[in-house]
Amino acid sequence: MKGLGAVFFLGITLILGGCGGDPPKTTKGTVPPAAKPKVAPAKAAAIPARVVKVEPPPVVTYTYNPKGKPDPFKPLVVEKPETPLTLKKVAEAAPEPGTPLERLELSQIKLVALIWGVREPRAMVEDGAGKGYIIMNGTPIGKNKGKVTQITPAGVVVSEKYETAAGKFSTREVTLKLYAD
Repeated sequence: MKGLGAVFFLGITLILGGCGGDPPKTTKGTVPPAAKPKVAPAKAAAIPARVVKVEPPPVVTYTYNPKGKPDPFKPLVVEKPETPLTLKKVAEAAPEPGTPLERLELSQIKLVALIWGVREPRAMVEDGAGKGYIIMNGTPIGKNKGKVTQITPAGVVVSEKYETAAGKFSTREVTLKLYAD
């Protein structure tokens, strides 16, 4: 602290000591006036300057070739027009199926009982929750618009539509069996 106080005192002394005293003296002297520039007398007959004919630079014509370039006036966001409905889109746009069996995949349905040897054969199936449904020929079943086509002692045959890899629709037959093989 003593060293800091000494430095502070020395700094104040130097600052205050530099202030005051006599102001610097100005020297009075005469300054010669600035010399006027001499103007050359005009010549009686001016020599005509050479007339140089300057040709404008050649005009380069540029033609725009839009090939391979995007159209600058085309909007960046374009709404797609509605396309006509295909069979797949009709199936997607169709309202929710009417029966609970039409909401299930065929793999979620289990065949429980068969009644054959009568005029109209019937079968009983269960969903995943164990709820039973009685079906017969023509009953809609499965998400892919399947229909029961046959009820035989081996099981129930369901025909359903599916889309092939080529985009065409085809029909396949799936057999729900009473007993696993």
